[in-house]
Amino acid sequence: MDQTVRTVVIVGGGQAGARTAKSLRALGYDGALTLIGAEKHPPYERPDLSKACLIDADAQPPSVVDTAFCAEQRIVLITGRRACAIDRRQACIHLDDGSQHPYDRLVLATGCKPRQLSLTGLDSRRVFYLRTLDDAQALRPRLQAGSSIVIVGGGFIGLEVAAGAQALGCQVSVLEAAPVLLPRLGSTAASDRVLDHHRRTGIDIRLDTRIAYADGERLVLSTGEAIKADTIVAGIGVMPDTTLAEAAGLAIDDGILTDEFGETSDGSILAAGDVTRHFNPLLQRHLRLESWQNANLQPETVARTILGERVPYAEMPWLWSDQGDLNLQAAGAPAQVDMTVQRGGDDTGVSIFQFAHGALVGGITINRNKDMPLIRRLLRQAQPIDDPESLADDSRPLRAFLRTGASS
Repeated sequence: MDQTVRTVVIVGGGQAGARTAKSLRALGYDGALTLIGAEKHPPYERPDLSKACLIDADAQPPSVVDTAFCAEQRIVLITGRRACAIDRRQACIHLDDGSQHPYDRLVLATGCKPRQLSLTGLDSRRVFYLRTLDDAQALRPRLQAGSSIVIVGGGFIGLEVAAGAQALGCQVSVLEAAPVLLPRLGSTAASDRVLDHHRRTGIDIRLDTRIAYADGERLVLSTGEAIKADTIVAGIGVMPDTTLAEAAGLAIDDGILTDEFGETSDGSILAAGDVTRHFNPLLQRHLRLESWQNANLQPETVARTILGERVPYAEMPWLWSDQGDLNLQAAGAPAQVDMTVQRGGDDTGVSIFQFAHGALVGGITINRNKDMPLIRRLLRQAQPIDDPESLADDSRPLRAFLRTGASS
């Protein structure tokens, strides 16, 4: 354990920042530890914000650490304060209240910020984003039966909100600028299946459609049509919040650049979570992930690095999305797909295997959760699958395709 590290400051009070603090204590770090968050709430997990927290006004997202835990573990938790500058020469972080916090190691877990919707004639009071608990609490009262909800963006957040609003009796429209839903999946079969599911539940989904301008409570679309919108939810993506890191001169490329150990271009500063563009040894490239898995697991690597251990963060990317009674999971991060194999059918859900140059590079399940653990193992074994087309045979167990000694 590195005995020279006696003071660690973590900027970012979300899941990644809090998990870093928990990991440091669990691994035996007993020095000074400060966790700084811009939100007034103690750290919590975000996935429920677009699901349970919208359906149930009393629902609360799962806590990562609370004030009692922080007191017990000697973690100084500062909420409602924003870091405004890093002084790398003095190894000190400046907050918006004028306070200064010196560090031996600084961890940046600043996450992402929503892309803003900009439209002529738009009344900003009717536009909502969903990134924080306060956002969810502000949006929830708007989801009244019979109200018209227009969601801009057919990504995971947009579709999760759409499913919840539809279940509450809202009239829901989803506007997606791309010609398919969820284009990042790289699977038209998966996109089409999700589209069909939501349309059958009564959600009006319009592809290849943008908003031209707002006219009172109406939105005039690129198709020339106009639709009513009591409430607009913007789900047009997020941007890594690199403002602090960029001003400090750290290397940035669609996120804070880190190696497989979580280290930035400054040896005293590390980063974790959505804000990072980190090197993945399994994929042999840098990538940025917006997922619960990454925010949950990458912090342990960062904590170990701070304590002098060199254990690379090497996880096969995996994410999920619950959209009403549709569960979608995806593993891998395919840069290219030239062949797909589909397993299952309407009654059993479907699994889609994605190949590039004969190698399995990704897998998607839709209401077929049982296959995902094995798909993740198949991806990790990184060996060719003999006769990929035979994956379509539902009578042949997926386990049969695992090599002896394949990673679990």
